[in-house]
Amino acid sequence: MPEVVITCDWTMMSNHHGKEFLGFGTTTPAYVFPESVYQRLFFPTMKTDENGFPLQAPYGMRKIEASLLDAGFDARIVHPSFLDRYMPGEAKLLLISGHDYFGLNPPSSTFGGVMHREPLNSVNFKRMLTQPAVVEARKRGLKIIAGGPCAWQLSPATRAKLPWIQEFLDSFGGIDSVVEGESDVFVREIVAKALKDEFLPPHVVLAAKEAPKVEQISSIRYPSVNGLIEIGRGCCRGCSFCSVTTRPTRWYPLEKIEEELKVNASIGIRKGLLHSDDVYFYGSPNVMPREEKLLPLLRLAKRHYEQVGWSHVAIASLMTKPKLLPKCAEVLIDEKQAWWGVEVGVETGSPRMITAAMPGKVAPFKASQWPELVVQAAGLMNDNHVYPACTFIVGLPQETEDDVARTIDLIDDLWDFKGLLVPMFFVPLGHLKSRDWFSRDRLSPLQEELLKRALTHGLRQSKRMLADFFDWEGRHTGIYRSSFRGFIAFLELLAKMHGLWSPAGRPGRAIADPNRTPEHLPVPTIPLRE
Repeated sequence: MPEVVITCDWTMMSNHHGKEFLGFGTTTPAYVFPESVYQRLFFPTMKTDENGFPLQAPYGMRKIEASLLDAGFDARIVHPSFLDRYMPGEAKLLLISGHDYFGLNPPSSTFGGVMHREPLNSVNFKRMLTQPAVVEARKRGLKIIAGGPCAWQLSPATRAKLPWIQEFLDSFGGIDSVVEGESDVFVREIVAKALKDEFLPPHVVLAAKEAPKVEQISSIRYPSVNGLIEIGRGCCRGCSFCSVTTRPTRWYPLEKIEEELKVNASIGIRKGLLHSDDVYFYGSPNVMPREEKLLPLLRLAKRHYEQVGWSHVAIASLMTKPKLLPKCAEVLIDEKQAWWGVEVGVETGSPRMITAAMPGKVAPFKASQWPELVVQAAGLMNDNHVYPACTFIVGLPQETEDDVARTIDLIDDLWDFKGLLVPMFFVPLGHLKSRDWFSRDRLSPLQEELLKRALTHGLRQSKRMLADFFDWEGRHTGIYRSSFRGFIAFLELLAKMHGLWSPAGRPGRAIADPNRTPEHLPVPTIPLRE
């Protein structure tokens, strides 16, 4: 029995029917239907062994687990429904992680703010920590350390801004320590202190200079949710609203990546995600994609997975080397895979906001080219069977009504784009962490129209992509497809009933252009060296 237990809430401890994007459904509130309906749709229960060890677990938690195991600690990830087996009892330390503890991150803060309801991930996180077994173990001396990408939500600064967080923590005895940053190495130090009953710092922020080197990052020992595999960390674009840009860029060698691919493939995972903040940059020290690095990576992934998706890619990256994307498609698209998904940060349609908040996002192009770059990249992706989720930020500091109008114009240009447009309220992260959250009560009429446009576009395109999305074979496929078709139809009806349906103000530009070739696309404004 492990003395160090690692866990998260139920919305994270799920493979979301093998579709990573369905995990976004856990950032919405349970609205109209019972929570159990949303669980069946978006976060079905993860299978476990007899010890409560999950068959798959979130990748970041697997990294922490591997680091502790490599250092000789008795540590394992445990499903939240099995915590009562370990506490009070053998477990001396509980490590918790999450993507969004209290629904403060995008898109939870957007969905929850619009509906004035608490999102599912927040509800389940609180439920996990206030289980009787955890509360009783806490009274008997169990130590709790929190980490993960949303650890900032437990920082003293956030608790001061949002006193209700402190009230919740006080209700069950609180948390001993909160760790922000890449803790692959540091976790060994703080766990050793906790097990020896030594003083634990209440709040630790690991600086970029403390980020582990590639050789210091452990390889996962057990399978990750949906076969997600990290290929690198960090980003060089420097967007002011993003915390990732504060970290140095590091790429894993193919040998390290394959080691983890094999772990997932060993239990039969055949669909997986390559994760970095820009997969197109794999192996590059700057903003120039390197074909000789990226294509071997994709071929390696296809040797172990039948279907391969990407976590993120940047518009400017695609447009810097548009001829490379068709070559990627040649590797990935075959009789087992008809398309692939990726998340793309569009954020705004305003060149002025690009210059003010994210000048590196457009490099090596000019900010004035941004709207056209987005439209052409959208077409390039659809031409090559890429169906992305594109995020937009509402309420960025310094945003004006003209900036919002330009973003609406861009959404109208993308009206026939086969992908999802996901609007998100501004959240103070990165270099803007001292700013305030943007909330529904601050929405201008024009910003409301932007949300309506994006919602309408998303529902229209969701219906188009449904058959592609549920492309697996099996007796339950038809049931899932019908269930989601009905759910989308219901959301469309609600949107129309509540005045949230907004057809485009003008016809969208053709995205699938048979005459589009890389030679016709915008070119960088500075010379690039291969």
